[in-house]
Amino acid sequence: MIELNAVLQTAPVALVVLDDDELIVQANRKAIAMGLILGTPLASYIAGLEERFIDHVQHQPESQLYRLSFEHGEKRCRASVEKNSGDTYIWLQDFSEQLVLADQIRRMKHPESKKMRQINQLAVTAAGYSELLDVILADSDSLSAEKLNTVRQYQHELTKNLSSMHRLIANNKLEVKKGSVLVADQNDALTELISELLRAEGYKVVGFSDPNTALKYYRVNAHNIQKAVVDEGLICDNDASLVSTLQTASPDLGLIVLSEDSDSRDHGKVSKPLDFQVLLEAMDD
Repeated sequence: MIELNAVLQTAPVALVVLDDDELIVQANRKAIAMGLILGTPLASYIAGLEERFIDHVQHQPESQLYRLSFEHGEKRCRASVEKNSGDTYIWLQDFSEQLVLADQIRRMKHPESKKMRQINQLAVTAAGYSELLDVILADSDSLSAEKLNTVRQYQHELTKNLSSMHRLIANNKLEVKKGSVLVADQNDALTELISELLRAEGYKVVGFSDPNTALKYYRVNAHNIQKAVVDEGLICDNDASLVSTLQTASPDLGLIVLSEDSDSRDHGKVSKPLDFQVLLEAMDD
């Protein structure tokens, strides 16, 4: 059996090696961090799988997502099989965080259901007052003082409801924020998702997955960049992290560090898997 070399051990995608019984006989650091245990069958982590995992995955589209269950939660992954000198390598690309963020994007692109209910209730009330006004005005060509007073009351209520609807709609408009945000994460998909979410909040965003390109862009545009959201695992050509390089270059930069340390409570750090609300709170600090 081939031993996993340093590159495979530190790969950002989970890798396991299976024996003929589909037991996990080797796993890289990402796979172990995910929760996969040596000596266990890979299929045991996938609920409802009734056939050999390798036979199953080879007949599925590349976009197929597998739900892997662990004691601490679950992961949704795409799987690919690779044969190498008689060994079976299974690459498991974790899409859990991207799916959570994608769901947040969908929710942010549409008005909240509570706000929609409020607008709907106001619209129904306004329409009711409008119908009552029509009835009163059609009742007689010359209205008594009492009826005129009633009409004025309904007009007031109608105007008030329409004004409330206008405020709700106006408050839902995108607030344009000044300055630009640099986003850098080693995962291309995560960089794109964070960038899109921040744009939905009104920020001007530029995203990178390569730390050296991100650093070059920052040096040219530092005067216009207000904040930076940076993965702490990104290392530049000078063997220093992009985070430390930016901190040294611009101590006053609003730097938000994306950390794999789930217990991190340091100021300016946001833990992965990413909670977008926590990120937004950090952006507002």
